[in-house]
Amino acid sequence: MAVRLIGLDCSPRDGSNSGLLLTHSFERLAATYPGEVEYEVVVLRDLMIEGCRSCDICGKTRDGRYVPCISAKKDDVQGVLDGMVAADGIVIATPVYFGLPSDLFAKFIMRTRVLRHQDFRLANRPLGVMAIAGRRSGGAETAIMATWLPFIRNNCLLVGNGDATSQFGAYGWAGPRGAILTDEWGMEQGFQVAERVFTVSKVVRAGIEALGYESPMRFSYSSGTRPEPDKPRLKASDDSKVGRT
Repeated sequence: MAVRLIGLDCSPRDGSNSGLLLTHSFERLAATYPGEVEYEVVVLRDLMIEGCRSCDICGKTRDGRYVPCISAKKDDVQGVLDGMVAADGIVIATPVYFGLPSDLFAKFIMRTRVLRHQDFRLANRPLGVMAIAGRRSGGAETAIMATWLPFIRNNCLLVGNGDATSQFGAYGWAGPRGAILTDEWGMEQGFQVAERVFTVSKVVRAGIEALGYESPMRFSYSSGTRPEPDKPRLKASDDSKVGRT
């Protein structure tokens, strides 16, 4: 059975360097391991994405039933979330803005909160990142590490680019559309990240199948949170001060 990978193109630009690096990396991976990998590229800019409202409705009930996001039928996010859950591994490709991943990534990734609340449905999925900067030393590594953070919260397994250099991920150096295709080392790193996600995904899935493993992770709404303090009652002598300056 082929390893299933999903890649997210998080660039707001059409014909983006992020999308080119991601797609070419997947195509080379499929050619290198014929019949062993299936992949899907999701272009976030083509989707309608509502922001997370932090309403705390999504997740699960006391009896364990899962509750979807209230925006699940209002936009295109649920289909992407379902694809991530069905995949064995995940690859993120993003441009670098001020040393961070794109705001499109930030808007989407907050919507994975529902999967975290539903007992970490992305747990144990390998995750690799490709970051494309327009300038040398333009913040690709900080963008990669910032991209990691919400996936750590989802209990994913972070990988770099393998044994070639064992770096944090792929660093593409490109500005104008299509320039990434002339960045030989960036293109090589992109393939290395895709290959590393593929390899670790294959190992993890084999282990899960051999052990009959089921994740024991259960989300807690109370662990690590501060209890709401009791509101102090006003003294009789203070009543007259309410609503006054």
